[in-house]
Amino acid sequence: MNFQYPMKMESHFSPSRRSFLNTAIAATLGIQTARLTASESQVTPKAQIAITFDLEMSRQYPRREMMEWDFQKGNLNQETKNYSLKAAEIASSLNGTIHYFCVGRVLEQKDIQWLKTISKLGHPIGNHTYDHVNVWATEPEKTQFRFQRSPWLLGGKSADQVIRQNIRITTEAMKQRLNISPDGFRTPGGSSTALDDREDLQKMLLAEGFSWVSSKYPRHEYSPPNTEPDHEIYQSILSAQKEAQP
Repeated sequence: MNFQYPMKMESHFSPSRRSFLNTAIAATLGIQTARLTASESQVTPKAQIAITFDLEMSRQYPRREMMEWDFQKGNLNQETKNYSLKAAEIASSLNGTIHYFCVGRVLEQKDIQWLKTISKLGHPIGNHTYDHVNVWATEPEKTQFRFQRSPWLLGGKSADQVIRQNIRITTEAMKQRLNISPDGFRTPGGSSTALDDREDLQKMLLAEGFSWVSSKYPRHEYSPPNTEPDHEIYQSILSAQKEAQP
């Protein structure tokens, strides 16, 4: 699913996913209005799909009880890096694009050649905060599990200051280690209301140079664990998708 929350100010960051979707819409309209030949009319139209990929570690991997990644979201293991690069190579070989979102701590690792290769292949990379912080948090210690275990890292900062710094230093890390500026911003986690009721966050992100944000995850039905989703679940997801379009 491709979730975006557009804002009203342009910036120097290129909104590649938005451009892609605009092109896709234009192309679709062109198909509808163009006169098709007999052979062309039998061609099945191709779906326009936006693929995104968050560069972070996930809890309960590789074992259900494994929760340590909550404290080390950017400490990617080799398997994850290999998978990320392979996905980019496969997409490129099929003339596709994946929009990656990078947790800043990834860039502390000694070898990031795999990520540079992803960028050189033409896949955009966005800002996903430095520590995978909860941008909706209003208390500093609730911005990230890491800060609950090591509160001295907060240095007396407010939640607003923690979030702003997390965004800003990720942008700087990408410039210094990848020689690129972030292509968009994605909030760690999503919300069914996106940033609609958080004008303060909208202004913060605009000030940091971002004119659009991927943040909305609309509500939908889901099945219990270890249960195949039924038709109603799929229909709920399809309906939710409409709310998630940019």
